[in-house]
Amino acid sequence: MNLLEVKNLNIEYVTQEGILNAVEDVSFTLKQGESLGLVGESGCGKTTLAKSIMRLLPKNGRISSGEMIFKGEDIVKKNNEEIRKLRLKEIAMVSQSAMNALNPVYTVGEQLIEGIRAHSNMTKAEATKRAEEVFEIIGLEAKRLKSYPHQMSGGMKQRAIIAMALTLNPSLIIADEPTTALDVVVQDKILNQILQIQKQINSSMVFITHDISVVSEICDTIIVMYGGKIMEKSSTKTFFKAPYHPYSLGLQNAFPSILEISDELISIPGSPPNLMKEQKGCRFQARCPFRTELCQNELPKLKEVDKEHFVACHYTEDINTFRRKAKKRETWKHVQERLILEDRGDE
Repeated sequence: MNLLEVKNLNIEYVTQEGILNAVEDVSFTLKQGESLGLVGESGCGKTTLAKSIMRLLPKNGRISSGEMIFKGEDIVKKNNEEIRKLRLKEIAMVSQSAMNALNPVYTVGEQLIEGIRAHSNMTKAEATKRAEEVFEIIGLEAKRLKSYPHQMSGGMKQRAIIAMALTLNPSLIIADEPTTALDVVVQDKILNQILQIQKQINSSMVFITHDISVVSEICDTIIVMYGGKIMEKSSTKTFFKAPYHPYSLGLQNAFPSILEISDELISIPGSPPNLMKEQKGCRFQARCPFRTELCQNELPKLKEVDKEHFVACHYTEDINTFRRKAKKRETWKHVQERLILEDRGDE
């Protein structure tokens, strides 16, 4: 059963310089109980996409077209009051910055209880009891509800934010880089707790990160975004066994693997495209070591290369060659040299 269906979604920001197309023609489905990983570099559109599901875009952001069908109803068409009723109770979000999400002048407990009562019919006593329950589930003592944010460590604050999102057993949890600022030991514990709770309440999850290694551990499916578009989407198992898109190959090179020992990681040269400007061809073509004139002039369509494995690349039939060459440092060095020459030419 599909919990969420996103269809041909387009999101843009209105700026003083013009229109920025942050998300372009994105479509995917999320089944009940499934975990989806959204990955890509900063500015690729993954957080914008997630916030649009909660209808929490900034004032200059807008959904220009598309649908988001949640439990049979289009979120895009709902008014503010209807969306408010969905938040926390049906769809909850774990933000990446705990300090920004917590009000420093109220205790953590006051903030949890207020949120519970705003989105349910619980009395104060019932909301307090529920706050104590979720704190226990997430690994915090109930007495910590009386603490102010500055009296808690980074890991504690992040757990409190997760607890807040889980108070009403939402059908969908959106986790936006929830462990970025934490050390790896605390990160591992929190991720495991999120997974256990997700299974316990049979919720679905959209997990947003730039770290594909985390996705390999906790997500069923993966979507790779770049320049506001989907480059690749498949089951996580299939993706890490046989990625197709050159950008996906580059992302894998940039993270350490216990299966392939390497003295040095290989980064992708260059920067993401400026989405304020009109984009022509493949969004990744400027940084792609395998680009051709076709890539520069024609946008590739997202096509199925295997069962439920979709890739936006003109040359999927050459994937074996791409995988072999992408592992070599010289392949990406040539991209760096080309970018330098192009910059000089612009000057």
